[in-house]
This record gives sequence, structure tokens and C-alpha cells, in this order.
Amino acid sequence: MHWRAAVYQYRCRVSDHCPDLTSSHLEFLAQYTDQPAETLREHVLTVWKKAKTKLWVYKCVQEFTFLTPRISQHPHYELVQAAQRQTRHESKLLHLDTGCCFGQDTRQLLMHGWKQDQLMASDLVSDYWILGKELFMDHKSLHIPFLTGGMTSSCVASASAPADPVIGNLAGTITFIWAAAVLHVLSKAECARFVTNSHSLLSKGGSLYGWTLGAKQAGPTGKTPDGKQDRWAHSLGSLWDLFLHVGFSRVQVDLSDEALWGIADNSKDQLVLCFTAFK
Repeated sequence: MHWRAAVYQYRCRVSDHCPDLTSSHLEFLAQYTDQPAETLREHVLTVWKKAKTKLWVYKCVQEFTFLTPRISQHPHYELVQAAQRQTRHESKLLHLDTGCCFGQDTRQLLMHGWKQDQLMASDLVSDYWILGKELFMDHKSLHIPFLTGGMTSSCVASASAPADPVIGNLAGTITFIWAAAVLHVLSKAECARFVTNSHSLLSKGGSLYGWTLGAKQAGPTGKTPDGKQDRWAHSLGSLWDLFLHVGFSRVQVDLSDEALWGIADNSKDQLVLCFTAFK
């Protein structure tokens, strides 16, 4: 089954209850669109209801946490921004936002000085990215390349023989790959392929950074979006081992504060793992 069909078929059932949409939720959107926050409330609810009706509704969508970019909370972000400042007038840096959803983190990069030709975004399907252009009102002004799927393909990922005709051709060219709340929606095999493909896409010295929900003991948890496999929750040690096994030369995996990533009621059995891995 194609991912798009799978996402629609296995769309999760969510409550019709609308969580409180506060002024803090609207802060970034107001800043990005240069409109007063209170005038955006109905606009956000309209887009939110479209997502709930048509798409797989992740918890971040159900609870409006998608409205707040969190990329700048990551400890590696200072280095990412330093690299961008040093090459402000060049296009040689490339930043890929994987599992980008509405694209709030990509737009945060734009507001922090990145140029559109330095940015790319990807996700399993394009639907949330398209809704993001409606949400952020930038259909005409945003021209960042969007790549559908590919990051969990069995082989993206050789510059000489790429399996994916779009993503594979980027092998060895990406400077930074951001992966926020991606790994914990994948199966164990998909996690391994995602990390392997990320390593292949990165240029020498490039880095994969992000965060994921994990567990004290690695193991299955829930179902993947296609409903066919178990999601895999890595432990701190198993995620560290995976990065090293794939070939990353320097790895950091730490426990992180739930509040940094908008997780208000995380299970006591789950951990938040913040990671950076250098090629």
C-alpha cells in the first residue's frame, strides 16, 4: 500500500474536543505573518479542522504544539546558526528538515537568517506541508524544495547508485539534517534505514540532530502510521549504538526536559532523548 493510502486508511481517531488555543500558541504565527495574534484564531482552527478531517492526526497536531517551532531549543542549534552566519552570503550550506509536518521549524530558520536556497524539507506525504502554506499564508512567497518520502527507503543512498531518484541524488551534499519527533513513529527497521540514509546524505563533517521519545529499555510501542508494524522506542544506549553502527564518528545522546519539546503529559515509562551525530 502506498504511504498516502496507508495514512488515510489508518488515520487515528481523535477527540472532537478542541484544546485551548492560547495566545502563546499563536505567537510565532503572528510574528511570521505580521498579523495580530487574536485575528489568527479562526484561521488556525480552520486549518486544524482540515487536518483532523483528512489526515493522520499526531498528538502534536491534536494539541496545537505544531504552532510553536522548537528547533532553537536544541543544544546543537547554536553551532548550526554559527555556521550559517559564517557563510551568510553563500549557498553551500544545506539544511534538511525531515518529518517537517507543517514546516514550522523550517520557517523558524528563515526568520533566523537562512535563505530559501539553503533549505529543504521532507515528510512521508506532502499533505501537511501543503496545509502549512495555508496556515502560514506563504503560498506565493515560499519556494523551498519539498521531498516526499524516501528517508526510510531500503537504500536511498549511494551517490553512485541512488535508489530514490530525488533524495538519493543529494548524497553527500547536506550539511545539517533536523529530525524532530521522527524516530519514535518508525519501526525498528525504519529507524535504522532513516539513520543510514541520513548518514549517506550528509557531507563530511555534517550532522544529524533532533529529539525522539524513547524508553528505559528499547522495545515496541504502538503502531506505525501504516498500521502494519510496531513503532520502536530506542533507549539512550540503543540509539547511541545505532548511530555508531551506521558510521557516525561523534555521537551525543542525552536525556532531555519534556517541557522543551511541548510534551505536557508524557508517560512515566517514556524518556525524551536529544541527539546529535556527526559524520
